[in-house]
Amino acid sequence: MRLSIGEHEARLLRAHLERLQKLNSRSVVRIVAGDGSVGIYATPPLGVMTYVQLPLVDASRADLDVTVLAADAAATIICADGQYALVVDLRHSVPGGAEIAVLPPNDGWQLPIPGVASDVVPMVDAAVADFKTRAQTAVDTDGLAAEIWDEPSFGGLPLRALHAARLMGLLSPDSSRVAASTRTGWKKFTTVKGQVFVRVPGALDRPALSVVR
Repeated sequence: MRLSIGEHEARLLRAHLERLQKLNSRSVVRIVAGDGSVGIYATPPLGVMTYVQLPLVDASRADLDVTVLAADAAATIICADGQYALVVDLRHSVPGGAEIAVLPPNDGWQLPIPGVASDVVPMVDAAVADFKTRAQTAVDTDGLAAEIWDEPSFGGLPLRALHAARLMGLLSPDSSRVAASTRTGWKKFTTVKGQVFVRVPGALDRPALSVVR
C-alpha cells in the first residue's frame, strides 16, 4: 500500500525510524492509517510506547493496520516525480509482540497539565548526568537506570517518558507546549511532535485499538 505524505513529513518519519534503529536494530513499528492520517506506534527499549501522527496527502484509500520492522519502513520511504510516500508491503509484516498489541485509548483522559518544553528538558538532562556519574561506581547499572527513570517528574510522569521523548526527537529545548495526562492504566506525555505513553502496572483497563488523536 502506498501512503502519500509531504516532503517535511517524510523527513520527520525517516529520522524517527532511524532513531528507533539506533536503540534497537530489530525495532518494529505498528502503522495505522485512516481518517486522513497515518500513525506510527513504536516501543523503544525504554519501557514506553511512542506515537507519531502524520497527515496524508491522499487519504482516499488509506485503511491499514500492520506491524513491520522499522528498518523496512525506513527503506520504503520513497520519492518519485517529486511526490513522497511510505510504501508498505504487507508481505513484510512481522509479529509485533505483546508490548505493541494493545494501543492506548482515545478517550477518558483527564484534563492535561500544560507546560513548556524548555522547562522540562533540564529535568531530563539532569537525570542523564546523574546516571552517568553514579554509573561509574554502580554495581547494578540496570537497577540504577530503573531507579532514576521511574522517578516521578512533570505532571506525575515517570522520568522515562520524558527521556524517551528526548531520545526520539519529540522533545526539544524550545518554547513549544507540552502536556501530561492520565487515565486508568495509562500516562501520556504530549509534545508538538508526538506522544509518549506509559502503562501503569497492575491497573485494570480495557484495550482500545484505534488511532490516538
